[in-house]
Amino acid sequence: MAHASRKRLTRTDWHGRAAIALVVLGFALVSWNQLKKQWLQRESILSAAAEVHRLVVSQVLPAKRGSIVSSDGRVLASTGTAYRFGVKPGKVPESPAFYAALARATGIPASEIMDRVTSSTGVTEWVVDLSESQVREFQQAKADYGADGVWLTLAKEREYPFRDVLAGLLGSYKDGKARFGLDKGLDSVLAGESGKVVGMIDRSGNFLPWLIDERDSKPAVNGQDVVLTIDSDIQRAAYQALKRSFVSNKAANGIAIVMDPKTGDLLAVATLPSFEPDRVDRELALALSGKRTSPEINPAVGLVFEPGSTFKVLTVALSMDNGVIKPGEKVYCSGQKSFSGIEMGCTGSHGRKAHGAVTKETCIEASCNVAAATWAVRLGYDKFKSFLDRSRILEKPNLFLSPSPKGMFRTNEVNKVIQMANIGFGQSINLSPVMLASAFASIANGGVSMKPRVVKSIGEKEQPPEIQARLFKPATAREMLKMMQAVIQGPRGTATSLAIPGYRLAGKTGTAQKPDPQTGVMQSGRYVSSFVGYVPADNPRAVVLVILDDPRGGQYYGAAVAGPVFKDIAAYLLKRWHIPPAHKPTKNATATSR
Repeated sequence: MAHASRKRLTRTDWHGRAAIALVVLGFALVSWNQLKKQWLQRESILSAAAEVHRLVVSQVLPAKRGSIVSSDGRVLASTGTAYRFGVKPGKVPESPAFYAALARATGIPASEIMDRVTSSTGVTEWVVDLSESQVREFQQAKADYGADGVWLTLAKEREYPFRDVLAGLLGSYKDGKARFGLDKGLDSVLAGESGKVVGMIDRSGNFLPWLIDERDSKPAVNGQDVVLTIDSDIQRAAYQALKRSFVSNKAANGIAIVMDPKTGDLLAVATLPSFEPDRVDRELALALSGKRTSPEINPAVGLVFEPGSTFKVLTVALSMDNGVIKPGEKVYCSGQKSFSGIEMGCTGSHGRKAHGAVTKETCIEASCNVAAATWAVRLGYDKFKSFLDRSRILEKPNLFLSPSPKGMFRTNEVNKVIQMANIGFGQSINLSPVMLASAFASIANGGVSMKPRVVKSIGEKEQPPEIQARLFKPATAREMLKMMQAVIQGPRGTATSLAIPGYRLAGKTGTAQKPDPQTGVMQSGRYVSSFVGYVPADNPRAVVLVILDDPRGGQYYGAAVAGPVFKDIAAYLLKRWHIPPAHKPTKNATATSR
């Protein structure tokens, strides 16, 4: 009987079949595992993933805001070190180790924290001074124990030790935001950059930094400190002197600027009205209601004014440099003069004032409008406009403060003769006080104007003084200082009451009538009173510009309203810098102030 013979399987055949079976089994197991995870165990796996994600945390590493420091090393604005440390019962672990960790971070005994938390049903808070390392230690303890019921908040985000004395310059920082002033203008360098560290909280509450991808973590970069040119003692003296006159004369705004003419450094920028940093919101509300000037506006840079007769200093100097005033020339002043059909007059305490034959020296000493207007018209629009461009006097003050408007000068004025006559004695032009002070400072610096500077250094980087332009010849600058001494020391001076026995001071008064902002018509009884002076007159170390806007106390002449502020500041500077008397004190006559 025939049948098919079976082939005997070799060992090699058995190995091959076994390998195939194992591969098939492996695929089957993988498929089953995926089926189980994607369908049968889907909910439990997603829950586990959510739990892991919940345990992944990102800790913020806060950057410390930089401090603002005066040139004499006083801290003017700094990040607060006082914190409110709070605990909410029921939201914290009931662990002695947890309270011990809080005690190490805050310096408050663990027993005190436990007693107050366990005996209270509401929030419990302490105010404590903490260093940066203590704050980090607190944050670590909070993360280690997953304690949502504890917190630290700054009791004061920003501390301003000089309060209202420097509030107008420094501004305000609140609710994590720089609001105005230098704190806002310098925010990009003061703020720094917060960092973070990403990690996980294990089931024991321990924080484990995420080491797989360090790109998720970055260190904090603290803000840079800023050193100002402001001298804190000079600032305080200027502010106190300004405040006395501001209050007694019931002025709308007050400004006192002290500048180093050699560098352009602002040694003091005192402004009123001021405010207490802690009450800035109240001041803003009053400003919105129309009862106060907004604290966001620093009048030294945020407002522009007609300079009045102080501007005659620049008119005469410019006329001298351009040969407009002939040697020994005299202009006759009968109390008024017609320019292009318009009468312009010199005014004194009793109406029109005739000065008679006026030299350039008399023009400054007695403050003659007619002479200044005559020379300004003779100088002409083009040369005057060239001076404005060269001096940059109309530009915005670049002092990290906002608002900071440009000066105002009409280039499209039809009647240039009338325009120049008015400008000769400081009307028909509006200037920022800081830029005006810079122009006056050139007289004390051999005719060279320096750019106003309020920031001395940022971090380790010095902000060097910068020359703006030569405005006057050295000989002209020296002669102007001599002429301006007569304003205080001369027999016809408009500010002889400001003399300090034994010292030579130089200056110029200014009284400008305020025009209506809508119509341009001069307003009766509304003035800007000013005084610019040099301390001392020989090789001045400081230029002082004082402006009182809209005084309503009965007086308005610059010598009577702004002059006393200059005198008080000058007396302080003479004593502060140990400047010796130039001569023996002599009795000085008193003249009518203007």
